[in-house]
Amino acid sequence: MKTSVVKAIILMPLLFGCVHVVDPHPDYRKTEQEVIAATGADALYEPGEEALAQARVASLLEGGLSSAEAVQVALLNNATLKGLLHEVGLSRADAVQAGLLSNPSLDALLRIPIGGGALATEGGIMQNLIELWQIPWRRKVAEAKVERTVLSVAHHAALLASQTKATYYQALAAGAAAAVEKENLKTVEEFLKLTEERRDAGAATQVDVNAVRSVVVEQGVRVRAAEFAAWDARRRVTLVLGLAGDPADIEFVETFSEGPDFELDFGFLLEVAQKSRLDIRAAIKNVEVFEKTVPLEKRLVWRNVEGGLTEESDGGDVSLGPSLNLSLPIFDQNQARIARAEYRYAQALRQLEGVCARVTQEVRGAQQRYAVVRDTVGLFRSELLPLRESSLSLARESFVAGKTGFLSVLEAQNELIATRRTYVDRMEELYLSIPELEAACGRPLEDLLKVDVDSRKGDE
Repeated sequence: MKTSVVKAIILMPLLFGCVHVVDPHPDYRKTEQEVIAATGADALYEPGEEALAQARVASLLEGGLSSAEAVQVALLNNATLKGLLHEVGLSRADAVQAGLLSNPSLDALLRIPIGGGALATEGGIMQNLIELWQIPWRRKVAEAKVERTVLSVAHHAALLASQTKATYYQALAAGAAAAVEKENLKTVEEFLKLTEERRDAGAATQVDVNAVRSVVVEQGVRVRAAEFAAWDARRRVTLVLGLAGDPADIEFVETFSEGPDFELDFGFLLEVAQKSRLDIRAAIKNVEVFEKTVPLEKRLVWRNVEGGLTEESDGGDVSLGPSLNLSLPIFDQNQARIARAEYRYAQALRQLEGVCARVTQEVRGAQQRYAVVRDTVGLFRSELLPLRESSLSLARESFVAGKTGFLSVLEAQNELIATRRTYVDRMEELYLSIPELEAACGRPLEDLLKVDVDSRKGDE
């Protein structure tokens, strides 16, 4: 093969392209920014930065965890999310690949004369020229896919943040329920003591004492079950945080207080969700991907047009010239792939409609659930619990005075115990409605309240 073909081989990379490096770090930054906006956290795990993430997690675990800190630990340490974030890097690698020309092909042929004479050689180098006007469209599709992946992964991270906060609140509720069962045990023990005193005074029987003592034993069993439930709820928190240590080692710095109390309009929440929800934005980007795919497939009717240089040598005569090789689109005109791209585009539009409808109902449900549970908790706190406590106090006084039997006290006591348990359940629902509302709107509660205040000022 002559030097001219060799030179062409050397110059081919300079003529048709250069080395491309896969660098997903800017895409990881974009993913982190989306997650920060959706969750209120300030950092997200980045593949390859394991040491930094572990140092931050250790710092967050010191001195106990708030719900916000638990979310931050999950975003840095949850194994499922850490694995999913590699999809961003994979998507960037696909985008780089989409911008590369295929490798040129090299042909070489040597003819040895049997009856004597000079050797004859042929050599050529060919490149698929059709890619020169395909690559810009391929890049557009690939970049849209990268953006879609960033939004999709960020959406999963936001869902993990909501799950983490809900699991944290469930652990708080389980701890509060255990405390209530201990309080209930104290209540029935006080009644047992009172009944024993009445028996010693001749105003009650041993049957009454035995009946109350059985209630005490049953309540002791409930305390043990509640304590295990509280431990198991902590275990679920450690699981979502990606920790392998003893659940008892994690300290929660938050407790059930009065609970959140605010008013947010459904129309306002829906407007925020439509702008902020990452799954809506990912679905929009998915539509864009297939919208760009249709013209790309239409450009692929001519799938292979190769051009290059060919050299022939026969004895002392050397010839060099251009060559062309193309596949004629006679049978396969890419019609099936074009139709497939059009169907996928139509499918993506329907999927976007479905996501928008689902988000609307999620926002409506979250807003209504919060409002109902908030009002229910208020009724328990201001009316029902005080009434139950007053009824038990009056029943005990009447029992001590000999005006009523122990059954009236037992009934009032059971009603108070049941109300305490239900109150904890309603408080749990109230706290769980917050991450549900945040997930439905795609923004943390602090931002929702701030944006609502700012919008009201603007209306004024």
